[in-house]
Amino acid sequence: MIDVVLCASGSDEVRIVHDLAHEPAAEARVVRRCADLAETLAVAAAGIGDVVLIDLAVRGLGRDAIASLLRDTAVVGLQPEGDEERTTLGLRHTVPTAAPTTEIIAALHAAVETEPDSAMAWVQDPAPEAVSPSGRMVTVWSPAGAPGRSTLAVNLAAESALAGTQCILVDADTHGPSLSQMLGVIEETPGLVAAGRAHDRDALTAQTLDSLLPLAQPNLRFLSGIGVPARWSELRTTSLQGVWQALHRRDELVIVDVASSLDEDEELSYDTAAPQRNAAAITALESADAVVAVVGADPVSITRLLRDHVRLTELGVEELHVIVNRVGAPVPGDRIRELIASRIPVSSLHLLPDDPVSCRTAAWDGALLAEAAPRSPLRRGVRDIAASDTLHGRSAAQPAPGRAGERMRG
Repeated sequence: MIDVVLCASGSDEVRIVHDLAHEPAAEARVVRRCADLAETLAVAAAGIGDVVLIDLAVRGLGRDAIASLLRDTAVVGLQPEGDEERTTLGLRHTVPTAAPTTEIIAALHAAVETEPDSAMAWVQDPAPEAVSPSGRMVTVWSPAGAPGRSTLAVNLAAESALAGTQCILVDADTHGPSLSQMLGVIEETPGLVAAGRAHDRDALTAQTLDSLLPLAQPNLRFLSGIGVPARWSELRTTSLQGVWQALHRRDELVIVDVASSLDEDEELSYDTAAPQRNAAAITALESADAVVAVVGADPVSITRLLRDHVRLTELGVEELHVIVNRVGAPVPGDRIRELIASRIPVSSLHLLPDDPVSCRTAAWDGALLAEAAPRSPLRRGVRDIAASDTLHGRSAAQPAPGRAGERMRG
Protein backbone atom coordinates (compact mmCIF):
# COMPACT_ATOMS: atom_id res chain seq x y z
CA MET A 1 0.00 0.00 0.00
CA ILE A 2 1.33 3.41 -0.99
CA ASP A 3 0.54 6.29 1.36
CA VAL A 4 -0.09 9.46 -0.65
CA VAL A 5 0.15 13.08 0.44
CA LEU A 6 -2.07 15.05 -1.93
CA CYS A 7 -1.83 18.74 -2.75
CA ALA A 8 -4.37 19.62 -5.44
CA SER A 9 -7.30 21.94 -5.78
CA GLY A 10 -11.04 21.93 -6.34
CA SER A 11 -12.60 19.16 -8.36
CA ASP A 12 -9.23 17.54 -9.12
CA GLU A 13 -8.62 16.90 -5.42
CA VAL A 14 -12.10 15.51 -4.85
CA ARG A 15 -11.92 13.23 -7.89
CA ILE A 16 -8.48 11.81 -7.05
CA VAL A 17 -9.41 11.13 -3.41
CA HIS A 18 -12.65 9.47 -4.48
CA ASP A 19 -11.09 7.35 -7.25
CA LEU A 20 -8.22 6.12 -5.08
CA ALA A 21 -10.61 5.28 -2.23
CA HIS A 22 -12.79 3.23 -4.55
CA GLU A 23 -10.00 1.58 -6.51
CA PRO A 24 -10.69 -2.18 -6.33
CA ALA A 25 -7.00 -3.10 -6.11
CA ALA A 26 -6.52 -0.62 -3.23
CA GLU A 27 -2.87 -0.07 -4.14
CA ALA A 28 -2.73 3.52 -2.88
CA ARG A 29 -4.52 5.65 -0.33
CA VAL A 30 -4.54 9.37 0.49
CA VAL A 31 -3.31 9.84 4.05
CA ARG A 32 -3.15 13.65 4.02
CA ARG A 33 -4.81 16.39 1.97
CA CYS A 34 -2.76 19.60 2.03
CA ALA A 35 -4.17 23.05 1.39
CA ASP A 36 -0.99 24.72 0.14
CA LEU A 37 2.72 24.29 -0.51
CA ALA A 38 3.79 25.23 3.02
CA GLU A 39 1.65 22.48 4.52
CA THR A 40 2.91 19.98 1.95
CA LEU A 41 6.54 20.76 2.78
CA ALA A 42 5.85 20.40 6.51
CA VAL A 43 4.03 17.08 6.07
CA ALA A 44 6.81 15.67 3.88
CA ALA A 45 9.47 16.80 6.37
CA ALA A 46 7.54 15.05 9.14
CA GLY A 47 7.88 11.77 7.25
CA ILE A 48 4.18 11.35 6.54
CA GLY A 49 3.45 9.42 3.35
CA ASP A 50 5.50 7.55 0.78
CA VAL A 51 4.91 9.93 -2.11
CA VAL A 52 3.67 13.48 -2.64
CA LEU A 53 1.17 13.97 -5.47
CA ILE A 54 1.18 17.70 -6.14
CA ASP A 55 -0.43 20.03 -8.64
CA LEU A 56 2.36 21.78 -10.57
CA ALA A 57 0.28 24.96 -10.61
CA VAL A 58 0.35 25.31 -6.80
CA ARG A 59 1.37 28.81 -5.84
CA GLY A 60 5.03 29.14 -4.93
CA LEU A 61 6.06 25.76 -6.30
CA GLY A 62 9.48 25.88 -7.94
CA ARG A 63 12.67 23.91 -8.23
CA ASP A 64 13.83 24.80 -4.71
CA ALA A 65 10.58 23.50 -3.21
CA ILE A 66 10.73 20.36 -5.37
CA ALA A 67 14.30 19.72 -4.23
CA SER A 68 13.19 20.10 -0.62
CA LEU A 69 10.34 17.62 -1.08
CA LEU A 70 12.59 15.11 -2.80
CA ARG A 71 14.95 15.06 0.17
CA ASP A 72 12.13 13.53 2.22
CA THR A 73 9.90 11.58 -0.15
CA ALA A 74 9.06 10.67 -3.74
CA VAL A 75 7.14 13.23 -5.80
CA VAL A 76 4.68 12.95 -8.69
CA GLY A 77 3.51 16.09 -10.45
CA LEU A 78 -0.04 16.75 -11.66
CA GLN A 79 0.08 18.61 -14.95
CA PRO A 80 -2.91 20.99 -15.21
CA GLU A 81 -5.02 20.79 -18.33
CA GLY A 82 -4.48 23.67 -20.74
CA ASP A 83 -1.19 24.70 -19.11
CA GLU A 84 0.55 26.60 -21.89
CA GLU A 85 3.95 26.28 -20.25
CA ARG A 86 3.64 22.49 -19.85
CA THR A 87 6.29 22.65 -17.18
CA THR A 88 7.48 19.54 -15.34
CA LEU A 89 9.77 21.45 -12.94
CA GLY A 90 12.39 18.78 -13.58
CA LEU A 91 10.31 15.93 -12.18
CA ARG A 92 10.78 12.44 -13.57
CA HIS A 93 7.17 11.48 -12.97
CA THR A 94 4.20 13.61 -14.03
CA VAL A 95 0.64 12.81 -15.07
CA PRO A 96 -2.22 14.98 -16.35
CA THR A 97 -4.69 16.05 -13.67
CA ALA A 98 -7.43 14.30 -15.63
CA ALA A 99 -5.48 11.04 -15.96
CA PRO A 100 -7.35 7.82 -15.08
CA THR A 101 -6.72 6.20 -11.73
CA THR A 102 -4.65 3.39 -13.22
CA GLU A 103 -2.24 5.89 -14.78
CA ILE A 104 -1.90 7.82 -11.52
CA ILE A 105 -1.22 4.64 -9.55
CA ALA A 106 1.37 3.54 -12.10
CA ALA A 107 3.16 6.88 -11.71
CA LEU A 108 3.03 6.56 -7.90
CA HIS A 109 4.58 3.08 -8.07
CA ALA A 110 7.27 4.27 -10.48
CA ALA A 111 8.16 7.22 -8.24
CA VAL A 112 8.38 5.12 -5.08
CA GLU A 113 10.40 2.35 -6.71
CA THR A 114 12.85 4.62 -8.55
CA GLU A 115 16.35 4.61 -7.10
CA PRO A 116 18.05 7.89 -8.04
CA ASP A 117 21.55 7.56 -9.43
CA SER A 118 22.76 10.75 -7.81
CA ALA A 119 21.60 13.79 -5.89
CA MET A 120 20.58 15.45 -9.14
CA ALA A 121 19.02 12.39 -10.74
CA TRP A 122 15.55 13.81 -10.23
CA VAL A 123 16.01 16.12 -13.18
CA GLN A 124 13.67 14.88 -15.86
CA ASP A 125 14.70 13.37 -19.17
CA PRO A 126 18.08 13.81 -20.83
CA ALA A 127 19.34 17.27 -20.06
CA PRO A 128 19.37 19.55 -23.10
CA GLU A 129 22.71 20.17 -24.67
CA ALA A 130 24.60 22.82 -22.79
CA VAL A 131 24.85 26.07 -24.70
CA SER A 132 28.21 27.76 -24.36
CA PRO A 133 27.98 31.33 -23.09
CA SER A 134 28.26 33.73 -26.00
CA GLY A 135 28.07 36.98 -24.08
CA ARG A 136 30.17 38.48 -21.32
CA MET A 137 28.85 39.11 -17.82
CA VAL A 138 30.48 41.77 -15.66
CA THR A 139 29.38 42.17 -12.05
CA VAL A 140 29.88 45.57 -10.46
CA TRP A 141 30.41 45.29 -6.71
CA SER A 142 31.80 47.47 -3.95
CA PRO A 143 32.64 47.15 -0.28
CA ALA A 144 30.28 48.89 2.13
CA GLY A 145 30.25 52.66 2.22
CA ALA A 146 28.49 53.92 -0.95
CA PRO A 147 31.55 54.71 -3.09
CA GLY A 148 29.37 55.34 -6.18
CA ARG A 149 28.96 51.78 -7.42
CA SER A 150 25.46 52.11 -8.89
CA THR A 151 26.30 55.43 -10.55
CA LEU A 152 29.28 53.85 -12.26
CA ALA A 153 27.37 50.67 -13.19
CA VAL A 154 24.61 52.55 -14.99
CA ASN A 155 27.01 54.92 -16.74
CA LEU A 156 29.40 52.15 -17.80
CA ALA A 157 26.45 50.37 -19.38
CA ALA A 158 25.25 53.57 -21.03
CA GLU A 159 28.68 54.43 -22.42
CA SER A 160 29.06 50.91 -23.80
CA ALA A 161 25.68 51.26 -25.51
CA LEU A 162 26.62 54.67 -26.94
CA ALA A 163 29.75 53.06 -28.40
CA GLY A 164 27.58 50.54 -30.26
CA THR A 165 27.76 47.54 -27.92
CA GLN A 166 24.54 45.64 -27.29
CA CYS A 167 24.27 45.82 -23.52
CA ILE A 168 21.97 44.59 -20.74
CA LEU A 169 21.95 46.35 -17.37
CA VAL A 170 20.63 44.36 -14.39
CA ASP A 171 19.67 45.77 -11.01
CA ALA A 172 20.45 42.92 -8.59
CA ASP A 173 20.93 45.10 -5.52
CA THR A 174 18.66 43.57 -2.87
CA HIS A 175 19.55 46.12 -0.18
CA GLY A 176 19.08 49.42 -2.01
CA PRO A 177 17.90 49.07 -5.64
CA SER A 178 18.18 52.39 -7.46
CA LEU A 179 18.91 51.90 -11.17
CA SER A 180 15.31 52.47 -12.28
CA GLN A 181 15.36 55.92 -10.75
CA MET A 182 18.76 56.68 -12.24
CA LEU A 183 17.50 55.68 -15.67
CA GLY A 184 14.28 57.64 -15.23
CA VAL A 185 12.08 54.55 -15.51
CA ILE A 186 8.62 55.63 -14.36
CA GLU A 187 6.70 52.37 -14.35
CA GLU A 188 9.05 49.92 -12.68
CA THR A 189 8.21 46.23 -12.66
CA PRO A 190 10.17 43.58 -10.73
CA GLY A 191 11.83 42.13 -13.81
CA LEU A 192 14.43 40.05 -11.97
CA VAL A 193 11.71 38.44 -9.84
CA ALA A 194 9.63 37.67 -12.94
CA ALA A 195 12.65 36.15 -14.69
CA GLY A 196 13.38 33.98 -11.66
CA ARG A 197 9.79 32.75 -11.52
CA ALA A 198 9.83 31.97 -15.23
CA HIS A 199 12.98 29.90 -14.72
CA ASP A 200 11.32 28.02 -11.86
CA ARG A 201 8.46 27.17 -14.19
CA ASP A 202 10.79 26.08 -17.03
CA ALA A 203 9.42 29.00 -19.01
CA LEU A 204 12.41 31.34 -19.29
CA THR A 205 12.60 31.22 -23.06
CA ALA A 206 14.33 33.79 -25.25
CA GLN A 207 10.94 35.34 -25.99
CA THR A 208 10.05 35.57 -22.30
CA LEU A 209 13.37 37.16 -21.47
CA ASP A 210 12.96 39.67 -24.30
CA SER A 211 9.64 40.76 -22.83
CA LEU A 212 11.37 41.50 -19.51
CA LEU A 213 14.14 43.58 -21.10
CA PRO A 214 12.69 46.92 -22.22
CA LEU A 215 14.91 49.24 -24.22
CA ALA A 216 16.14 52.03 -21.94
CA GLN A 217 18.08 53.72 -24.74
CA PRO A 218 19.49 52.56 -28.08
CA ASN A 219 21.53 49.35 -27.57
CA LEU A 220 20.77 49.29 -23.83
CA ARG A 221 18.19 46.95 -22.32
CA PHE A 222 17.29 47.00 -18.64
CA LEU A 223 16.28 44.18 -16.30
CA SER A 224 14.77 45.94 -13.30
CA GLY A 225 15.31 44.78 -9.74
CA ILE A 226 13.00 44.08 -6.82
CA GLY A 227 11.83 47.67 -6.41
CA VAL A 228 11.82 47.60 -2.61
CA PRO A 229 14.32 45.71 -0.43
CA ALA A 230 11.51 43.88 1.38
CA ARG A 231 11.04 41.66 -1.68
CA TRP A 232 14.49 40.09 -1.38
CA SER A 233 13.03 36.73 -0.30
CA GLU A 234 11.43 36.30 -3.74
CA LEU A 235 14.87 35.75 -5.27
CA ARG A 236 16.07 32.18 -4.80
CA THR A 237 19.56 30.89 -5.48
CA THR A 238 18.64 28.36 -8.16
CA SER A 239 16.33 30.84 -9.88
CA LEU A 240 19.06 33.46 -10.01
CA GLN A 241 21.58 30.98 -11.36
CA GLY A 242 19.13 30.15 -14.14
CA VAL A 243 18.67 33.83 -14.96
CA TRP A 244 22.43 34.43 -15.17
CA GLN A 245 22.78 31.42 -17.48
CA ALA A 246 19.99 32.71 -19.71
CA LEU A 247 21.58 36.17 -19.92
CA HIS A 248 24.96 34.59 -20.58
CA ARG A 249 23.57 32.83 -23.64
CA ARG A 250 22.73 36.14 -25.27
CA ASP A 251 25.45 37.61 -27.46
CA GLU A 252 25.54 40.80 -25.42
CA LEU A 253 27.46 42.54 -22.67
CA VAL A 254 25.67 42.05 -19.34
CA ILE A 255 26.44 44.44 -16.49
CA VAL A 256 25.02 43.50 -13.09
CA ASP A 257 24.87 45.89 -10.15
CA VAL A 258 24.91 44.07 -6.78
CA ALA A 259 24.91 45.03 -3.12
CA SER A 260 28.00 45.11 -0.93
CA SER A 261 27.18 42.40 1.60
CA LEU A 262 28.51 38.94 0.78
CA ASP A 263 27.61 37.18 4.02
CA GLU A 264 25.72 33.92 3.91
CA ASP A 265 22.77 33.25 6.20
CA GLU A 266 24.44 30.66 8.39
CA GLU A 267 21.28 29.87 10.36
CA LEU A 268 19.52 29.03 7.09
CA SER A 269 22.41 27.35 5.30
CA TYR A 270 21.17 23.88 6.26
CA ASP A 271 17.92 24.51 4.41
CA THR A 272 18.46 24.88 0.67
CA ALA A 273 14.82 25.82 0.21
CA ALA A 274 15.15 28.88 2.42
CA PRO A 275 15.88 32.21 0.69
CA GLN A 276 19.30 33.71 1.22
CA ARG A 277 19.52 37.45 1.91
CA ASN A 278 22.54 37.99 -0.33
CA ALA A 279 21.87 35.31 -2.94
CA ALA A 280 21.73 37.86 -5.77
CA ALA A 281 25.17 39.29 -5.05
CA ILE A 282 26.80 35.94 -4.37
CA THR A 283 25.44 34.16 -7.44
CA ALA A 284 26.19 37.15 -9.69
CA LEU A 285 29.80 37.17 -8.53
CA GLU A 286 30.12 33.41 -8.96
CA SER A 287 28.67 33.57 -12.48
CA ALA A 288 30.58 36.63 -13.68
CA ASP A 289 33.32 36.55 -16.30
CA ALA A 290 34.81 39.61 -14.62
CA VAL A 291 34.18 41.65 -11.50
CA VAL A 292 34.55 45.41 -11.24
CA ALA A 293 35.17 46.50 -7.65
CA VAL A 294 34.38 50.16 -6.98
CA VAL A 295 36.06 51.78 -3.98
CA GLY A 296 36.32 55.30 -2.69
CA ALA A 297 39.65 57.11 -2.60
CA ASP A 298 39.87 56.91 1.17
CA PRO A 299 41.65 54.52 3.55
CA VAL A 300 38.44 53.05 4.98
CA SER A 301 37.04 52.02 1.59
CA ILE A 302 40.37 50.67 0.36
CA THR A 303 40.92 48.70 3.56
CA ARG A 304 37.49 47.15 3.18
CA LEU A 305 38.37 46.07 -0.36
CA LEU A 306 41.60 44.45 0.80
CA ARG A 307 39.77 42.55 3.53
CA ASP A 308 36.86 41.51 1.28
CA HIS A 309 39.24 40.23 -1.39
CA VAL A 310 39.46 36.95 0.54
CA ARG A 311 35.71 36.52 0.21
CA LEU A 312 35.82 37.37 -3.49
CA THR A 313 38.45 34.67 -3.96
CA GLU A 314 36.23 32.16 -2.13
CA LEU A 315 33.48 32.96 -4.63
CA GLY A 316 35.78 32.13 -7.52
CA VAL A 317 36.51 35.66 -8.73
CA GLU A 318 39.62 35.49 -10.93
CA GLU A 319 39.39 38.54 -13.17
CA LEU A 320 39.17 41.52 -10.82
CA HIS A 321 39.19 45.11 -12.04
CA VAL A 322 39.32 47.95 -9.54
CA ILE A 323 37.91 51.45 -10.02
CA VAL A 324 38.95 54.00 -7.41
CA ASN A 325 36.31 56.71 -7.41
CA ARG A 326 36.44 60.31 -6.15
CA VAL A 327 40.20 60.71 -6.38
CA GLY A 328 41.45 64.16 -5.43
CA ALA A 329 43.87 66.07 -3.27
CA PRO A 330 45.72 65.57 -1.05
CA VAL A 331 46.47 61.89 -1.85
CA PRO A 332 48.20 61.38 -5.24
CA GLY A 333 46.97 58.67 -7.59
CA ASP A 334 50.32 56.87 -7.67
CA ARG A 335 50.14 56.26 -3.95
CA ILE A 336 46.67 54.75 -4.28
CA ARG A 337 47.83 52.52 -7.14
CA GLU A 338 50.75 51.21 -5.14
CA LEU A 339 48.64 50.65 -2.03
CA ILE A 340 46.14 48.42 -3.85
CA ALA A 341 48.32 46.67 -6.46
CA SER A 342 50.95 45.68 -3.91
CA ARG A 343 48.41 43.81 -1.80
CA ILE A 344 45.94 42.13 -4.15
CA PRO A 345 46.22 40.90 -7.75
CA VAL A 346 44.18 43.04 -10.14
CA SER A 347 43.63 42.80 -13.87
CA SER A 348 43.35 46.56 -14.20
CA LEU A 349 43.09 49.59 -11.97
CA HIS A 350 41.44 52.88 -12.92
CA LEU A 351 41.20 56.19 -11.10
CA LEU A 352 38.25 58.52 -11.51
CA PRO A 353 38.24 62.16 -10.37
CA ASP A 354 36.01 63.54 -7.64
CA ASP A 355 33.22 65.38 -9.49
CA PRO A 356 30.29 65.93 -7.09
CA VAL A 357 28.69 68.67 -9.19
CA SER A 358 28.29 66.44 -12.25
CA CYS A 359 26.96 63.56 -10.15
CA ARG A 360 24.44 65.72 -8.32
CA THR A 361 23.28 67.30 -11.56
CA ALA A 362 22.77 63.89 -13.16
CA ALA A 363 20.97 62.56 -10.07
CA TRP A 364 18.52 65.46 -9.80
CA ASP A 365 17.84 65.48 -13.53
CA GLY A 366 17.40 61.69 -13.68
CA ALA A 367 20.01 61.73 -16.42
CA LEU A 368 23.23 59.97 -17.36
CA LEU A 369 26.62 61.66 -17.18
CA ALA A 370 26.68 61.70 -20.98
CA GLU A 371 23.54 63.85 -20.84
CA ALA A 372 24.10 65.96 -17.74
CA ALA A 373 27.86 66.57 -17.98
CA PRO A 374 29.14 65.29 -21.34
CA ARG A 375 32.44 67.15 -21.17
CA SER A 376 33.27 66.54 -17.53
CA PRO A 377 36.48 64.70 -16.60
CA LEU A 378 34.41 62.08 -14.79
CA ARG A 379 32.35 61.30 -17.86
CA ARG A 380 35.48 61.03 -20.01
CA GLY A 381 37.03 58.64 -17.49
CA VAL A 382 33.94 56.42 -17.43
CA ARG A 383 33.83 56.41 -21.23
CA ASP A 384 37.47 55.28 -21.40
CA ILE A 385 36.81 52.42 -18.97
CA ALA A 386 33.74 51.36 -20.95
CA ALA A 387 35.87 51.11 -24.08
CA SER A 388 38.67 49.18 -22.38
CA ASP A 389 39.34 45.48 -21.78
CA THR A 390 37.73 45.87 -18.34
CA LEU A 391 34.26 45.35 -19.77
CA HIS A 392 34.99 43.59 -23.04
CA GLY A 393 37.87 41.27 -22.13
CA ARG A 394 40.96 40.51 -24.14
CA SER A 395 40.74 38.78 -27.49
CA ALA A 396 42.81 35.68 -28.09
CA ALA A 397 45.07 37.68 -30.36
CA GLN A 398 46.03 40.08 -27.62
CA PRO A 399 49.07 39.23 -25.50
CA ALA A 400 48.58 38.37 -21.84
CA PRO A 401 49.19 41.33 -19.55
CA GLY A 402 52.34 41.66 -17.52
CA ARG A 403 52.56 42.77 -13.94
CA ALA A 404 49.61 44.60 -12.46
CA GLY A 405 51.55 47.79 -12.10
CA GLU A 406 52.33 47.84 -15.82
CA ARG A 407 48.74 47.52 -16.96
CA MET A 408 47.11 50.11 -14.75
CA ARG A 409 46.01 53.32 -16.34
CA GLY A 410 44.22 56.15 -14.63
